[in-house]
Amino acid sequence: MASSIAAATGTASWMRMGSRVIPDFCHLPLHSATRSLLLKPLTLRFSSFAPSPSRSWSARKFSVCASKSTADQHQQVRVRFAPSPTGNLHVGGARTALFNYLFARSKGGKFVLRIEDTDLERSTRESEDAVLQDLAWLGLDWDEGPGIDGDYGPYRQSERNSLYKQHAERLLESGHVYRCFCSSEELEKMKEVAQLKQLPPVYSGKWATATDAEVMHEIEKGTPYTYRFRVPKHGNLKINDLIRGEVSWNLDTLGDFVIMRSNGQPVYNFCVTVDDATMAISHVIRAEEHLPNTLRQALIYQALGFPMPQFAHVSLILAPDRSKLSKRHGATSVGQFKEMGYLPQAMINYLALLGWGDGTENEFYSLEQLVEKFTIDRVNKSGAVFDSTKLRWMNGQHLKALPYEKLTKLIGERWKNIGILMESQGSFIEEAVNLLKDGIDLVPDADKVMLNLLSYPLQETLMSAEGKAVIEDKLSEVAEKLLAAFDSGELITALEGGHSGWKSWVKDFGKSTKRKGKSLFMPLRVLLTGKLHGPDIGGSMVLLHRAGSEGLVCPQVGFLRLEERFKQLREVNWEAISSTKDEKGVAVESAAAAALN
Repeated sequence: MASSIAAATGTASWMRMGSRVIPDFCHLPLHSATRSLLLKPLTLRFSSFAPSPSRSWSARKFSVCASKSTADQHQQVRVRFAPSPTGNLHVGGARTALFNYLFARSKGGKFVLRIEDTDLERSTRESEDAVLQDLAWLGLDWDEGPGIDGDYGPYRQSERNSLYKQHAERLLESGHVYRCFCSSEELEKMKEVAQLKQLPPVYSGKWATATDAEVMHEIEKGTPYTYRFRVPKHGNLKINDLIRGEVSWNLDTLGDFVIMRSNGQPVYNFCVTVDDATMAISHVIRAEEHLPNTLRQALIYQALGFPMPQFAHVSLILAPDRSKLSKRHGATSVGQFKEMGYLPQAMINYLALLGWGDGTENEFYSLEQLVEKFTIDRVNKSGAVFDSTKLRWMNGQHLKALPYEKLTKLIGERWKNIGILMESQGSFIEEAVNLLKDGIDLVPDADKVMLNLLSYPLQETLMSAEGKAVIEDKLSEVAEKLLAAFDSGELITALEGGHSGWKSWVKDFGKSTKRKGKSLFMPLRVLLTGKLHGPDIGGSMVLLHRAGSEGLVCPQVGFLRLEERFKQLREVNWEAISSTKDEKGVAVESAAAAALN
């Protein structure tokens, strides 16, 4: 049998290992670790081995079952994330990268980053750089790949063309591949015929049985050709997917497929198989949309004598309507979420929970905790719905869990850089962050809550339906006493005393007005802040006083200092506001506005 195989493979040599005849790859320019991997016993079982050209290909039967061999149990775990640099890193791709990273780290293995840039028209170095930056931002550091040399490089497919061509020629010599000279028009005609017959659109096999003379005639004419892989006409493929269990395909639905285009460029499934094998990838963890590719790749593994890795196909990330998550559903790329102010640790935490859980009620994990907890058997095979509301909430929890110094620095720098405050650090920033942090889920939310604190929309509040009840609770009388406290300097003195000064003053003010609780604090909030709702009124007033007296607010914000607020308050015509009611008892806007001007 060994002699017939050698004849079938031309220059390829073979060797015997125990009772098995396997291809001898020692003459190939491969790294020693890769060569060692390729010499391991195959984990596949076939009903026939490499055929001789004289055999009838159409009658050949094929049966393969991929399983984990005893030898593979001690193989180092090596996984890869292989993005195409044709756009931004999608959250689905980021989750795939995360699961690969967690699996490798939890097993003491290697996480390899490979750039699949064979789509020359769409691939750009800018997209590649963006993907690398997003992965680095997420904290998913790779052991081998662009920028980090390893034993299995190069790590860009565009730099591995000679390796693909070498293996394609081996397949041609062994008879697993043949030249196909069909034109685009001929192939389109085959599809039309298949559709009319309600058959799968598979290649008819026109050039599968061509003679050497026929092939040489086309080559001499300069007819362009592709390399097509001979697919057995009968049989099936079964794999034991680590997430989905047993998955099987019938081979009669496939047809002979192209592995090298007429321009000499390799096709995706061929590149991936050669790369995974020669990079000693032990586990392929990828999205379920790649599951159909496994059939073609398994055939190539068998033809080249490569052992198959173990496969794990992760479910898709779905939109709320359970369709595939896409741009029409909003932000979908890691870069977009980064620009929106999301924290990398929140993104990692949330993506991990899209299809995985450790069996507890816990929802919060650091990357280190995920490495400790992650197991591939707890990855769910059903689709996970991307909930942007929950992601936002989770980001808020991670934001509040930051060390206080880091949180203050992050938000303080934001306020200064965006042009709200004149400084980015100090006691004012610290107090403001502490007061406002509950309203901040994303860093940009800090802009809104600070601007809201600094605003004084008294007119809008008094004109609103909700402000009616406050006005009717003798707001004008409270305003009169508050103006007196300001004119006497009593209020300013209290605010200069900080929180304790405010508490003492407001207690005395409540006694003088015979008010307490909501009856006291609601009118004070409206008159001093111009709003019906907001953070702690005492903390707000201390900060507002400091912001004005210390000149901490940028001029373009339009901040009204306390002196300016009381000037506006002094000009309110309370009698006009109370008398301008419509039949529902709501202030008529035009009349109320006039009363406030």
